[in-house]
Amino acid sequence: MLLRNRHGHPSQDGATLDHVRLNETITHIAFGGRRRDLYTRVTALSGARPGDRVLDIGCGGGYLARLLAAAVAPGGRVTGLDTSAPAIGYARKRAAVNCSFVVGVAQDLPCPDRSFDVVASTLAAHHIPGAVRQDAFGEMYRVLRPGGALLIADFRPSGRRHSLHSQVTAGRHGSAVPLEDLAAAAGFRVEARGDLSLLCYVRAIRPDAS
Repeated sequence: MLLRNRHGHPSQDGATLDHVRLNETITHIAFGGRRRDLYTRVTALSGARPGDRVLDIGCGGGYLARLLAAAVAPGGRVTGLDTSAPAIGYARKRAAVNCSFVVGVAQDLPCPDRSFDVVASTLAAHHIPGAVRQDAFGEMYRVLRPGGALLIADFRPSGRRHSLHSQVTAGRHGSAVPLEDLAAAAGFRVEARGDLSLLCYVRAIRPDAS
C-alpha cells in the first residue's frame, strides 16, 4: 500500500518503498527461487571472513549485506551503500547488529581510504552511469586496503539475460558491463572470473605494494 503525505496525496517515498519490495520479489523470481544459493555463493567468492570490514555497493534492500554480516561475525562489520534512501530505510529495518547502511554513489564513496578488507557489489554496476563507471572502480580501489578483495557481479553478456528482472527493467541495462577491463584499469589484479546463473563475476585484489 502506498504511503500518503499530509495533504492526502500519494507519497513518492511510499511509492519508492513499494518498488523496493517489488524489486526484492522480482529478483527472487528471476533466479528461479535460488536467490539465496546464488548470493551465498557470491558471499563465499568475496572471501569475507570473521573480523573483516566489508562494503556492499548497491546494496538495495540489504539481502547480500545480511549474508556478508553473518560471514564476518564475530568481530566484523558490513556497510551497505545505495543511492535510494527508501532502499536504505528498508535495509536498516532488517539489518543484523553488525550492519550499517548509508545513502551514496559508487563514484564518490563517503568512506576513508583503505578502510575495508572486502568490497562486494552485485547487480549494481549496470546502474552506474557509463561516464563515471571507471571513477566508481577507482573509488572501490581507494577504499580497499592493500591486499583487499573486490568481488563484483553483474549480468552475463548472453541471451540468457532475458529474465523477468531484465524484462521489467529493460532499457536501463544496455550492454553487459566490462567488469574485468574496468577493474584492471583501476589498478586491481584480476584473480578469477566466472559465471553464476544469469551473472558473471570478477574477483580482484588491490596489490600489496600500492
